[in-house]
Amino acid sequence: MGANAETRPMSSGGGPPKRRLRNYLLDRRFQLKYTGMVVLATVLVAAVLGYFVYDHSRGQTEAMSITMAMQPDLAPEVANDLEGWAEAQDRKVLYSILGGILALALVLGLIGIIVTHKVVGPAYKMRLLLNQVADGKLKLAGRLRKGDELQELFEAFANMVESLREAQAREVAELDAAIEQARESGASDEALAHLTEVRDRMAMTLE
Repeated sequence: MGANAETRPMSSGGGPPKRRLRNYLLDRRFQLKYTGMVVLATVLVAAVLGYFVYDHSRGQTEAMSITMAMQPDLAPEVANDLEGWAEAQDRKVLYSILGGILALALVLGLIGIIVTHKVVGPAYKMRLLLNQVADGKLKLAGRLRKGDELQELFEAFANMVESLREAQAREVAELDAAIEQARESGASDEALAHLTEVRDRMAMTLE
């Protein structure tokens, strides 16, 4: 996933992190809302289509009942058997439709969570990195995994951080030169200490 190692619990044996559902639900509100909308729309369409299929099956049963009613020489036992068989087929069609809709909802739900995770994971990681940059840490810890979305956005963000890092490194180097020049010109220890403190704070962002 897109989040860094801190968001993925390690297994007790020190191996790779175990895949659990909560690892995929980094933004429950967004992921469940999006997945629920897709599942609901699909279930509604499948239910409508299933209704027409079941209605057609019931129509066939009624047509057969009418046909048998028009045959007075047909033995009642045979007619009952045929009607029972037709009703059993109707129930089978109904159960198949309901089972298919349930299976479709479950599969789409899992796929929706996995697909949204490929967007939410990188966004979650970028949010952590943005917080690090806001705290003055100009260093990226890790990259997105192959297959994650938002790759181009992450690369743009990474280039921005690298540009800031290079600019900060140049400023630290210039400040080093200024401190050395101030030392050679006989600047006071207090002034040198202040410049050195500023230089150290700037250098910490590069660590």
